[in-house]
Amino acid sequence: MKLKALLVDDEVHILNNLSKVLPWEDMGFEIVGLARNGVEALEAAVLHAPDLILCDIRMPVMDGLEFIEKARECKLNSEIILLTGYQEFEYARVGIKYGVKDYICKPINYFELEDVVRSIAAHIREAIRKQSKEEWLEQAAMLFNENYMLHALLGQMTDERMQWLPDEERGEQPSVDGMLLLDLEDYARCSLSWTPHERKTWNVHIKRLLTELFRELVPNCMVLQVREGEWCLVLHSAEWQSVTREQLAEMHTVLMNEVRETQPELSLRMCVKQESVPLRELPALYQRMQKLFILHSPDQWIVNANGLLPERNEIQAEDGMQGWRFTELMTNGLRNGNPDMLLRVSSELKHYIAHSVESSGAHAEKLLHYLLIHLLREMRELQMLAADQEKKVWALLQGTLSLKELLTVILAMLDQSRDSLAAKKSSETLMMTAQNYILQHLGKDFGIQDISDYLGISCSYFCLLFKNHFGETFVEYLTRQRIETAKTLLQSSSKSITSIGAVVGYQERRYFTKVFQKYTGMTPSEYRSRESTVS
Repeated sequence: MKLKALLVDDEVHILNNLSKVLPWEDMGFEIVGLARNGVEALEAAVLHAPDLILCDIRMPVMDGLEFIEKARECKLNSEIILLTGYQEFEYARVGIKYGVKDYICKPINYFELEDVVRSIAAHIREAIRKQSKEEWLEQAAMLFNENYMLHALLGQMTDERMQWLPDEERGEQPSVDGMLLLDLEDYARCSLSWTPHERKTWNVHIKRLLTELFRELVPNCMVLQVREGEWCLVLHSAEWQSVTREQLAEMHTVLMNEVRETQPELSLRMCVKQESVPLRELPALYQRMQKLFILHSPDQWIVNANGLLPERNEIQAEDGMQGWRFTELMTNGLRNGNPDMLLRVSSELKHYIAHSVESSGAHAEKLLHYLLIHLLREMRELQMLAADQEKKVWALLQGTLSLKELLTVILAMLDQSRDSLAAKKSSETLMMTAQNYILQHLGKDFGIQDISDYLGISCSYFCLLFKNHFGETFVEYLTRQRIETAKTLLQSSSKSITSIGAVVGYQERRYFTKVFQKYTGMTPSEYRSRESTVS
């Protein structure tokens, strides 16, 4: 990697010597600019952001120290070597407060200067390497935490998974400080004409926007997405509990403006929980917040999930609750690949409608309309519905359908879902493919999204299938495979611990050692030593 150097001196012959006498190419530098005063130097520094600046002190227009001061004001963190006459030595010391790395007295000893530049270059490269490693670790930690919370939200937390919590938190009941669920009303219909790539890109864009907006309001928040058009914010800050409705209204306005720039027909709804919630209760809360969207009018942009709904209110909302029960049965049948459950939904739905036509036909019609949209959304997510078929259903919904016609469409789609499940790869086949993928990519950096895309299924569906098939989450399984492979290599090869860590997917030795120790109770070195003694 080439480093960038900027040379600054008002004496032309010194500037030429600096650029030609020193072996810049050999030292790994590219000279990005030559300047004869501080003004020229500042312009070049802002433009190129050099890693190293060699700068004279006494120059016309703007001297070296003023240039350095302004460079720091511009947030430039370049390393600086000052060139100074002997009589200016005390003057040069002022540069220390601006982070000057070293100084060279004139007349310049170029051998001495080369040694100084090489030393500083090594320092710069080490700083870059360290920063890159820290950024990589930060990114890895963020992805791990996001995956951890996604499993918690989907109800796939296990006691074994708790071992990866920090030591100081492991004995506690981990919790979050609240949750915010955002849902785009009518997303499934409005996104009908989008390609899969367009849908994915747009959803990722909204997720990033949510992250930026809410981190300004609450520093520690995480945005999760289980399905398209819906985002769940998990908050890890007590500040969230003091966020006002007015602040949320401002966020809602910003988000709606962004959404309606491209999708004017969509509307955004928020369901707010501003109370602490144990991690193990997140799945129930997530479902309850989805349920609250059903029980409240689509025109209501914010729904409060604090406290508990009184039982009498839930009884009064019988149609909403009945709709939620059918929703759960359909979702479980589709996502678990259970055609018998879908058959049960068809039977119970016909029975329910037959008994509700006379007493509450309008309520029944509203329920079927909601169930049909939910079914469309789920079948799209699980890739059970061709785009042209989905368009036909939405075209039907644009007209006026009778109760009987709505029921007929839903029953036909449930039948198609059962046929699709029969024709679809069995979960056994999918999981065997997933297992092979993991073994072939053990040393690479990949996650749930990568393997889900490879299998052609959604992330949430993959997580569900994986947990049901292997009895543990994807991350737990992947970690176990990596550590077991590492144990074998530690016993049977003379590779270094760093090399073995890299082979099984851990590029950073310190992180590999930490994971290995948590899994086995000893460091890789201790394990290798013990096994060599035994053998």
